Amino acid sequence: MIRALIIDDEKDARFLLRNSLEKKLADKVQILGEADDVESGYSAIQRLKPELVFLDVQMRTGTGFDLLQKFETIDFEIIFVTAYNEFAIQAFKFSAFDYLLKPIKSSELVLTVEKLAGKIESSKSDLDRKVKILVENYGAGGEVQKLIVTNIEGFKVLDIGNILRLEGDGNYSHIILKDGKRVTTSKSLGEYELLLINHGFCRIHQSTIVSLRYVVAFKKVDDGYVEMVDGTELKVSRSRKADFVAKFS
Repeated sequence: MIRALIIDDEKDARFLLRNSLEKKLADKVQILGEADDVESGYSAIQRLKPELVFLDVQMRTGTGFDLLQKFETIDFEIIFVTAYNEFAIQAFKFSAFDYLLKPIKSSELVLTVEKLAGKIESSKSDLDRKVKILVENYGAGGEVQKLIVTNIEGFKVLDIGNILRLEGDGNYSHIILKDGKRVTTSKSLGEYELLLINHGFCRIHQSTIVSLRYVVAFKKVDDGYVEMVDGTELKVSRSRKADFVAKFS
């Protein structure tokens, strides 16, 4: 049974979330209590010691990030609850946190909680670092700085600016860094394309995404080849050539 706390400044939102949890996840989640702002939320977490906090992003007296920064260490899992905010959601994805959009759909709530249940114990030591990365990304004025890459050992934090390219390998992706190091993750290349497409990256082939900042030349031979700063030459597929060239026009 997961011991959970709800923090949201909207009374109706708290009621609806509690109602869904009690109807759909009564065998998995025990609701310890509720709070409606940063200060009461901070006090409730200290007093009740939850394993999981459903945390609203925007509240009257501050944000969920303001609350998290009050803690020296984070020893509880977090599911962020928010009305649509493109940059906030982007920050959650890059920092590997779960989130739910208001109004919350019961099916998404169930999927999110069930996915989280299996990793609560195993990931406690990683939480504090992940929160720091999330706050850093969210406070970067719209420009994501870091990417959390999960693997069988846990996760690695990568500076976006150090990524040279990504190579697809079935359901796996290999991330190649400026220094030549390679990080392998079980996330597909398609998932990384969605994350990185608006951050200076371009998919040039079914199996390749490149950082545009490290492209030094484009060669028109055959359908085209991209030369990277490390001297690597990478084929550009015919279907992606126009999109790649347009990035430099």
